[in-house]
Amino acid sequence: MTRPAQTFLLAAAAAALLLPACKSTGSSASTTISNFKYFHLDPDSQIETPDPMIAFERRQHLHGRITRAEQEEAEGHYYVAWWEDEVRTPAVVRLEYRQENTGSQVKVLEKAVDDVRRRNKTYFKITGEEYHTGGKVTAFQVSIVRDGQTVASHQSYLW
Repeated sequence: MTRPAQTFLLAAAAAALLLPACKSTGSSASTTISNFKYFHLDPDSQIETPDPMIAFERRQHLHGRITRAEQEEAEGHYYVAWWEDEVRTPAVVRLEYRQENTGSQVKVLEKAVDDVRRRNKTYFKITGEEYHTGGKVTAFQVSIVRDGQTVASHQSYLW
C-alpha cells in the first residue's frame, strides 16, 4: 500500500472514531419520548394474566377506594410518558385524544414542565365525569412542545 493511501486510511479511521462524539444541538434531536405506557381501568372486570405488573397497576389505581362511587371515579384511562431532554428548558407536554362518544372531536390536556431534567416522567388521566360522558379513548397523541414547536411526539396506531 502506498504512503498516501495509508495516510488516508488512518485519517478516515480517526474521523470514524471521533464522529460518534459529535452531537446535534437542535432541540428536536435532543428531546425524545423514550417510553409511553397507557392503562385502561375498569373496576368491574378482572384481567386474567400471568403478568403481575398488570394486576399491580389495577390495585394501585383502586387503592383506598372502598365504595362503588369511589371506584367509578377512578375508572378510565391512565397515561405515562417518559421523555429525555438535553436542552433542559421549560416545555409543555400535550396529550391530544379522541373518545368514542365524541366522534372526531379532539380534546387536549397539557402539563407545563418548568423543572425539566435529563429524564422526565409526565402523567395524564381521563377519569370521572370526563370518561363517563366521553367514553373510552379511541386514539391519542402525546407531544413535547417548546416555544410553540413540537420537538417530540408519540401516537397511537389510529391517530
